[in-house]
Amino acid sequence: MLSHIKPLFKINFRPIVVVFLSFLFGITACRFLYGGDIFFIVLVSLTFASILVYSLIRRKFLFLMLCVCFFLLGNGAYFLHYNHFSGPDFARVTISGRVSDDLESSDNGYSLILEDVFADGEKINNVSVRVWNAKEEIKAGDFLTCECELEKVELFTLKSFNTWALRSSVAYSTFLQGDELTLVSGDLKFDEKVRAKVKDILCENMDENTASVAFAVLTGDKSLINYEITNAYQSSGVIHILSVSGLHITFFAGLIAWILKKLKVNRFVNFGLSLCSLLFYAYICNFTPSVTRAVIMGLILIAANLFGRNYDGLTALSVAGIITLFCSPLSAFDVGFLMSYACVAAIFILHPIFAKGLRKILPRKVADAFALSFATQIGILPFLASMFSSLNLLSFFTNLIIVPIFAILFPMLIVLVLISMIIPSAGHLLIIEDFGLNLIYKISHFFSSTELQIQLNSLNVLEVTIIYMICLVASYFFMASVKVKYVITTLLSLLFCLFTAITPVFYNRGSQIYILSSYSECCAVIESSSGQTLCLSTPNFDFENFYFVSGVQKIDFVIGSSKEVEGSLNLKAGDGSIGDFIYSVDEENFIIDFDGYKIFFANNFSISYNEKEKIDEILTSNDFDFVFVNGYEFSASHNFVTASDKENQNVDFSTQKLGNFVYSFNNNTVWGLD
Repeated sequence: MLSHIKPLFKINFRPIVVVFLSFLFGITACRFLYGGDIFFIVLVSLTFASILVYSLIRRKFLFLMLCVCFFLLGNGAYFLHYNHFSGPDFARVTISGRVSDDLESSDNGYSLILEDVFADGEKINNVSVRVWNAKEEIKAGDFLTCECELEKVELFTLKSFNTWALRSSVAYSTFLQGDELTLVSGDLKFDEKVRAKVKDILCENMDENTASVAFAVLTGDKSLINYEITNAYQSSGVIHILSVSGLHITFFAGLIAWILKKLKVNRFVNFGLSLCSLLFYAYICNFTPSVTRAVIMGLILIAANLFGRNYDGLTALSVAGIITLFCSPLSAFDVGFLMSYACVAAIFILHPIFAKGLRKILPRKVADAFALSFATQIGILPFLASMFSSLNLLSFFTNLIIVPIFAILFPMLIVLVLISMIIPSAGHLLIIEDFGLNLIYKISHFFSSTELQIQLNSLNVLEVTIIYMICLVASYFFMASVKVKYVITTLLSLLFCLFTAITPVFYNRGSQIYILSSYSECCAVIESSSGQTLCLSTPNFDFENFYFVSGVQKIDFVIGSSKEVEGSLNLKAGDGSIGDFIYSVDEENFIIDFDGYKIFFANNFSISYNEKEKIDEILTSNDFDFVFVNGYEFSASHNFVTASDKENQNVDFSTQKLGNFVYSFNNNTVWGLD
């Protein structure tokens, strides 16, 4: 009976695309579905009810089977990868491993990642290590052995995901004194040697800032770039050129194709050399999600041309996604993975529509460029809202100016670096790249300083889903009459506007407290319900790292820091009020009143007897809602939320709810006041 119903529309599904989306949905929904999240239970139920009805009407039983099977497979993949990543619990244990090239040194120690680690003879994931007062130099490639206490690194803290830990395979952290470890000299791996050689060539022949940008666009390592440059690229909407992605792989593949064409090699040799070149480049870039996607799609395109087959972008994108998720299921929570795939999907879905309309009023190449920019910005819009909170309305034009310049500079940069590896004196030619990257920075800085920026509210899952549904309906993959498309698109747009209108009521960020505590520095950033931010910190706190970890985009007021924070007002110790905050600061003790809450924050790292007495007096003479004190043993009886960097019986470190606070203790911690 149902099979005789004539549908108003038809969606041009591909089985591979269905597999990818079902697998991705199964992984991402699993964490919340089995955690009893009502929203996701309803979302999954409605999704599969819709799929069931569609399958019965169209008699697409294979479609139904693929959706169910790969959704359940995604559930299992989530649990398997999460349990494997977490590993066993350890107390005091002897570990040994190799120091990777992710190594930073400072005046008082080292921050490093230990890989190929064995704990009491058991192979475990990587360990993040902080070393104090090292007696000898620690170098990448060295083998380190020590006895220590391992603390697990949590991948999930409230609604945030630790992307860095997943990409670096860091499941544990510890800190050591220099006399607690044993070092044995070792050698760099091949990819580390290549990256080190590239870094040396760039730093020797280019300005420090442009060298850091050049190293980032070649290898994806942005650790050398200072905050001012990152902020300029981010605010102008061209931050994507600092991360190796499809744009870079396209230019690299184009360079390889041009060279092979000049050499007039046959198509099979062409495919083999292209395959080896792209895989080698992905290896140098550590197979990040965006690089892996671009390389797989590039290889599929080359193979399609080799065997005379049509290339389908969505199928190639889905194949890349399936391979990536099977290798690393938790990459489904990596915002870089999601942004990369959403961006490319939007290009395939929306670019033809925009290009067709714009070609009526603009030259073909100009229309295609604008269409590509519009499609890209729509694809990444939900992630811009959640990560950067603002959108530069001139970013469409900024990309049209910068991307063509970068298209010339990037292949030239690769060629010049390769030549410099063979002929060191040729490194002076990198002055061309120095000039070009400086030009890009100045253009980015100019556009980032404009006032044409709008603030974005973070979108929830339902709003993001509606955005991509609108994109699908507008595309050629949704086959229906213009009238049906118009009606459905209008209804979905009205629905999106409705949810956007009510989102601030139900999903407002509200008052927040962010704590970032390392082995030597500590910081608290308080965000009021109106969005003003006040930072309480130790004098030399690393604000660039805090911005990256917390997602906070700006700090309005700072107390306690000896550093100048761009765009912030430094306040002196004492009593006063500014904006939404009333503060009282005595040495390292901070008392803040805001939004009806009273906060006590102390960044003492070694509390003496006199300091303990002073803190005891402060805690007993005030009625606090939240208290954070490093190294302080709280009494068993208190009526405020407590947190410390020292675990004791009176502090619960798991995610909890107490009074008005939802909190979770981790290396990077957020307490939300709801």
